[in-house]
Amino acid sequence: MVRQEPHPPKPWFGRSLTLPSHGSAGASPSQAIDWLVKVQLHLLIYSVNHSHDSHLHLMHLQHQFQKRGKSGAILACFVGLVALSWDLEISRIFKRLRIPGDLNKAIQLSETFGHTAGVVAIFMALLLIDLENRPKLWRAAGFTMLCGIVANAAKIVVPRYRPHSLNESPTEILSGWDTWCMPWTGSWFDEQLRSFPSGHSATAVALGIGLTQVYPRGKWFFGMMAAAACFQRIASSAHFLSDVMGGVLISLLISLWFWKKSE
Repeated sequence: MVRQEPHPPKPWFGRSLTLPSHGSAGASPSQAIDWLVKVQLHLLIYSVNHSHDSHLHLMHLQHQFQKRGKSGAILACFVGLVALSWDLEISRIFKRLRIPGDLNKAIQLSETFGHTAGVVAIFMALLLIDLENRPKLWRAAGFTMLCGIVANAAKIVVPRYRPHSLNESPTEILSGWDTWCMPWTGSWFDEQLRSFPSGHSATAVALGIGLTQVYPRGKWFFGMMAAAACFQRIASSAHFLSDVMGGVLISLLISLWFWKKSE
């Protein structure tokens, strides 16, 4: 029978590493040290290449995020402008709409995703549980709060009556354009005049974006929760459709700047 020679050692990370022999003709200490050094060098090369690939993947994700953010901002702006002429009609449709009990409860509960108390509770729980991602969570929390503050500060610039407060208007409301007031008039503390933009919608979208930056696999769930919170603001007659689109636009525009600076 023909004797088969043992297979040569397989390359490891692109190079061949031969283990030092054992037995009576064992390797010298210098050979053993040399072999350990080679192992460490190969591990270092592998880790550098792996981190480089991870960095490229992260850059690709950020590029996709910026691209989708710009597209979303353009879409929100377009829908908001179109909705300006139909806000009153859309609001009246939702006032006449009778949503079934359990579904209506689920929609109303989705407000938590855009409410300050709900956002604080979510981040407090995540910060206590996920210690590894705490730095990312703090950035996401800061981004969410920033979007909410900007949206609520913008309410005083152009006061607008909320859909459920149209009866309080001193003039007759005939179209969606009649819901607007003169800029810088009224009080910021007057809840009836704080319709545009929607602070809840801005906060919900910002929370969805922030959590997606920390947990990318949950992007669809976070997106659905943000969409449900935005829908709740229209269904509850708290905001017009253009108010919601205004809040969405604010968060998307801030996200393009904020997360690019955080890279």
